[in-house]
Amino acid sequence: MSDLNIIERLNQQLHRPLKLIKKVSWITKGYVLNEHEQVTHLSIFKARLNGKVPSEIFDLKHLHYLDIRENQLEQLPDDIGKLTKLEYLDARINNLASLPERITQLKRLAKLYLGQNQYHNIPAPIAHLEQLKLIDFTDNSINTDCHHLIKAAKLTNIYLNNNQITTFPFEQLNDGQWDELVLIENPLIQKPDSVTNKVKRLIM
Repeated sequence: MSDLNIIERLNQQLHRPLKLIKKVSWITKGYVLNEHEQVTHLSIFKARLNGKVPSEIFDLKHLHYLDIRENQLEQLPDDIGKLTKLEYLDARINNLASLPERITQLKRLAKLYLGQNQYHNIPAPIAHLEQLKLIDFTDNSINTDCHHLIKAAKLTNIYLNNNQITTFPFEQLNDGQWDELVLIENPLIQKPDSVTNKVKRLIM
């Protein structure tokens, strides 16, 4: 089945059908095709998905970019692991509280946005996302150890503002490991003396 056929099936489930667009942005909904008529970018925010990601999305094997913001999603299914070319995933403003193990099959995933969800801890699969460079957990309820972040090999930019974090394992960081760490609006009990050799830009 071609990607355009998959989009047709997907559109049957949506209140407003997706349109072909030239370029995605945070205010543009639709899909982008490459020269082979393969869908590489899909923006389906505010689509009233009500708890479940349509299975058709996981048949779009050439996706690099997926935006599923503001859809009342309660979980990401194991089938997310089928999107092996995915580099960018935005799932902010949903009801997510976990990540499936199979998300670790996304060997190219570099940017992951999970802000404004229901997370109380850092999901373990984060540590095994080999190319992850940016993670956003802004506006959640994270209140436990953040060591899974430190184990993510390529991670450089971390956004944890407005959570419930009281302690952070700065001592586990290697020199020069991160470019930016944002911890403002957290009830941190103890602030580090100096971590400039470990984090280039610390905001807390």
